Amino acid sequence: MHKLFTISFFLFLTACSSSHYLSKGSAFRLTPAEYSDLKGWKADNLVAALPAMKKSCATNPKEYEKFCAGISSVRSETDLRTLIEGTLQPYKVTSKGSSKGKITGYYEAELTGTRHHENGAQLPIYAPPAGYRQGKTYATRKSIENNGLSESKILAWADNPVDLFIMHVQGSGRMITPEGEILQFGYAGNNGRPFSGLGAILKEEGLDPSIANSMPRIREWCLDHPKEATKLMQKNERYIFFKELNGDGPIGSAGVALTPARSLAVDSEYIPMHTPMWLETTNPNGESIQQLMMAQDTGSAIKGGIRADFFWGYGAAAFQTAGHMNQQGSYYLLLPK
Repeated sequence: MHKLFTISFFLFLTACSSSHYLSKGSAFRLTPAEYSDLKGWKADNLVAALPAMKKSCATNPKEYEKFCAGISSVRSETDLRTLIEGTLQPYKVTSKGSSKGKITGYYEAELTGTRHHENGAQLPIYAPPAGYRQGKTYATRKSIENNGLSESKILAWADNPVDLFIMHVQGSGRMITPEGEILQFGYAGNNGRPFSGLGAILKEEGLDPSIANSMPRIREWCLDHPKEATKLMQKNERYIFFKELNGDGPIGSAGVALTPARSLAVDSEYIPMHTPMWLETTNPNGESIQQLMMAQDTGSAIKGGIRADFFWGYGAAAFQTAGHMNQQGSYYLLLPK
């Protein structure tokens, strides 16, 4: 019978402990497992996760020093599988007595717009205010949208308020200009106000739950009801500030570029950034997802021991899949032996 470990104890043993983790107590448990316990372990194309793993290893996480040292010599699927099995131990995660939790999806938003203001319908994409301090409370979304934010630089102008709002929710996006230029924007901070999901807001307004539970359907409803949509979107007081990215993007909370279908957003109160994870869930069509992932991002709505957001990439297909994903799933952490 396997012995149960709390994450605080394990991280203490690997020189990563802090009161940050010690406060979690027994609500988050790790049970040692075998690779044969991981559904689909032999079937996954592990090499597809190699770019994400290399990005995390480039940050020099000390606890994964042995594993990362071996990454440079990986030449094949067999090499990677041998390295993982030889240096990392899988641990089954349970939280509050359950091994299941909610797995949603997110993507890099796409919108159209221009670098310079061209018409009155456009909305600005703001950089953080001058002297910005994380945790400080700034004006609400409604106030910023109605009155502007004179102390912030405007990075570009978005054509569509709904798509801009979605970029605020996703935390990153790419804009296509009429000239064909592609501008990428990443998260740079927020106004310190509480976040309210638009789906929850629409449910409070009595909208059909089948619409409120799907981002593509929410977007369609908002486009069809622009005046009502503006009022409802402004009920989400949280406002996001952005920075323009050069090179790979979007950048997750772990400080590395996200890899489509291999990067996860998790609650860093429980799972440290750059942790390899084995995910078992389904996509919105009910098809199995059993594959190696990397914890490389966080999110304001991603809270709990078993709670994750699956990064699908960008484009229409990614939006449709991410926007409909609301699955149950479980996962293992792959921690240094």
